[in-house]
Amino acid sequence: MELNKYNKPSPIPLAKDLMALSLLLKEKANAIMESGRAEITPNEYRELSEVTLAQLVLFNKRRAEEAQRLEVKQFIEGVEHGKTVHEEVLESLSPLERKLVDVIDRVEIRGKRGRRVAILLPQILKKQVDVLVKCRSSANIDKSNKYLFARPGKTPIRSTDALRKYAALCGSKQPHTLTSTGFRKHVATMSQMLNLKDNKLDVLATFLGHDIRVHREYYRLPENTIHVNKLSFIIVSLV
Repeated sequence: MELNKYNKPSPIPLAKDLMALSLLLKEKANAIMESGRAEITPNEYRELSEVTLAQLVLFNKRRAEEAQRLEVKQFIEGVEHGKTVHEEVLESLSPLERKLVDVIDRVEIRGKRGRRVAILLPQILKKQVDVLVKCRSSANIDKSNKYLFARPGKTPIRSTDALRKYAALCGSKQPHTLTSTGFRKHVATMSQMLNLKDNKLDVLATFLGHDIRVHREYYRLPENTIHVNKLSFIIVSLV
């Protein structure tokens, strides 16, 4: 039994699978958003909710349960407050970073162990969420349901269900890796491959809702990657 743990793969999503999922979600959202109608049907509302929630988890690498618990009130207040940026901070940003401030909204939610974590909303996702807020009554969403990604009753749509559904439909080679945990492993692995400096790694870990020590230990680069990519380079250099 103990031998089974050796050479056991630690699956991380393939870049092609992530792209396939992203493209499918975009197509599904565009089909509804570009209909030109002022209102959408309850079925369209449900699909747009699932798609937008999956897109938020994929873009932000958020824990599934964190994103699904986003409330309408948090979204509205968060977007308003997020527009305030100190002038001194703006002056320290590069032109690209200033542009990103203009086109991406930020909402804070409660994360693991009560930590405040952020959800970033690119303009296209912000427009989709605006439609969800606007069309709640026509989609027969209960007024007592406080969640942004609402379903009948008082509970939110489950991120895991939405991701599993579209992972199976996007033609990916490894749909089982397309989970919120898989996304977080992928970005953590890539951050190590890029050799991010400590300050940038701290920012990334904080955004993901990690203690930096947890980020370095739990989401450390897989050993096979270290051995093949890193150590082999060092050894060859010494020959």
